[in-house]
Amino acid sequence: MVTIYLNGKKEEVKDKMNIAQLLSERKIRPEVVTVELNDQIIERTNYDKTAIKERDKLEFVYYMGGGKETVLVSGYWLLVTYVIGRRKHAV
Repeated sequence: MVTIYLNGKKEEVKDKMNIAQLLSERKIRPEVVTVELNDQIIERTNYDKTAIKERDKLEFVYYMGGGKETVLVSGYWLLVTYVIGRRKHAV
């Protein structure tokens, strides 16, 4: 077991675990979360390649709210997508 900090909370996880495995164990879909590892955002394509080590600091960040709307700008219709707020996952 290794000790990590997940959203500021001290946790014990299995040794030799990667980010994808941790998300799977917590039943978190990778496409709905952004993972920060030691203050660096990890690309989703690297979740299965990024090992979790002793004393790592992970943050699971979710974006919430927002929507889409069509607006007319200079004679062109544009589809605008916006996001409001973010939250950290309670683990």
